[in-house]
Amino acid sequence: MAEETKAQRIERLKREQSGLDVLPTLFDEARNGGELSPDTIDRMKYYGLYTQKKHQDDPPGQYLLVRIKLEGGEISREQLAHVAELSRRYGRSSFDLTTRQDIQLHWVRPADLEALFGHLEQIGLTTRMAAGDCVRNIVSCPASGHHADELYDVRPLVRQLNQHFDRNRALINLPRKFKIAVSGCTLHCIRHEIQDLSFVAVPQDGKVVFDLSVGGGLSSGRQFALRLERSCQPDQVLAVSDAVAHLFHDYGNRENRSAARLRHLIQDWGLEKFRDALENRLDFVLGTGQPPHLTPSGKPHHYGPFDSHQADRCGLGIKTSSGKLGAETVSALVKLMGEQHIDLVRLTPTQDLLLLDVEKNRLPAVIEGIHALDLRTAPGPLRLHSTACTGLTYCKFALSETKEFTELLLQRLEQRFPQWKTPLTLAVSGCPHGCSHPFVADIGLVGCLIKAPSGESVSGYDIYLGGRLNGTDSCFAERNGIRLPSDAVAGYLENLLEQLG
Repeated sequence: MAEETKAQRIERLKREQSGLDVLPTLFDEARNGGELSPDTIDRMKYYGLYTQKKHQDDPPGQYLLVRIKLEGGEISREQLAHVAELSRRYGRSSFDLTTRQDIQLHWVRPADLEALFGHLEQIGLTTRMAAGDCVRNIVSCPASGHHADELYDVRPLVRQLNQHFDRNRALINLPRKFKIAVSGCTLHCIRHEIQDLSFVAVPQDGKVVFDLSVGGGLSSGRQFALRLERSCQPDQVLAVSDAVAHLFHDYGNRENRSAARLRHLIQDWGLEKFRDALENRLDFVLGTGQPPHLTPSGKPHHYGPFDSHQADRCGLGIKTSSGKLGAETVSALVKLMGEQHIDLVRLTPTQDLLLLDVEKNRLPAVIEGIHALDLRTAPGPLRLHSTACTGLTYCKFALSETKEFTELLLQRLEQRFPQWKTPLTLAVSGCPHGCSHPFVADIGLVGCLIKAPSGESVSGYDIYLGGRLNGTDSCFAERNGIRLPSDAVAGYLENLLEQLG
């Protein structure tokens, strides 16, 4: 009898028990003190849980990454304070931000999960469907509902989508993960070009419609999302999302997980066949229209102050160090928010933060307080679009360190080129999965192992250059064939920028 493939095993596990029903088994195994079983480890992803990378000097036992899903990227000051305390109690003060507007804690022991989940439920937060073969957290503009220049407040649509897919058991078992983004933002900050399904607001005849794109993604068989050359009304976003998800559920590849994303289905069918299949599932006719006029590449961001719908209030965008905060910095931020009467925070798709409803007369004090936390409200052009994935410290797939490496690299480049003017996109990924989006960056660093002169393998990076996101003018970064050990990357980039400057 042929050995069960990875895809066959995952499909069998999902048929035998939904990942959303795994918690009783998970808690029982954790209470018994042993390691979690392989089946439980695969199913628990539906609750945003992954086993953490083990290093030789780590304490014995299993440790988990816990991903907390934030609808619309939003978290209140009170919730933020509680999560920081949970991080100290269960996660060794770890606190990272992700590109899908989630929070990640590390070093969580299986035995602490039941208590941690109970605390999260009490404060109105969840990890449910933050991972797994399902619709992930819906990405949206973090300034939605607050930015004075937005085209459409998408918060009700995002809430509707999250609730629909959370409750729809028929769409829990998808072939692979499914990523949706919705934006009414004039800066087009959601990176719609690399989403499975995206809705981008476009003015039309005095109203707003949503331009549709499908099939984006950056891992195997990567491609930019294709415009369907169709649009929908705001009240049709849910129906379109449901229909696309059902097409993916019914026809996506379940035999090969490397070819199981929506883009692979579209590559097999062709865009015209996919569009026809979608329209046949809808009880209304999709509109046609012109593509959105996109913000020029390199400029879409929300850093610094921006006007809100209320004349006496504003928002404030904050650049973090690749999303790495830590519980102590978060607690200090919570204290500052309390002192300045700020109640809401939004996470961004670039691992950063927005403070909302800031009283304008308090803005100077808020900015001063943010800078005292070693965070930035006006990041320089070399740092402006920098991102880094979880990396070697925690991720099982990573081959190279990322977040601290990126910060040290940026500090060196900023010191070397203090007068640099052109916004630069730098993305550092610990492995070829590319979670930090290195394949669409001006400079992408992708973790690899390199044979040192001594014969041992050391961490390093493949160099990718020339990527960008700009609608139909997007292009992938190209691997230039150079592989460098970690300690040689800074010197190489200094020489590269010297030539460009």
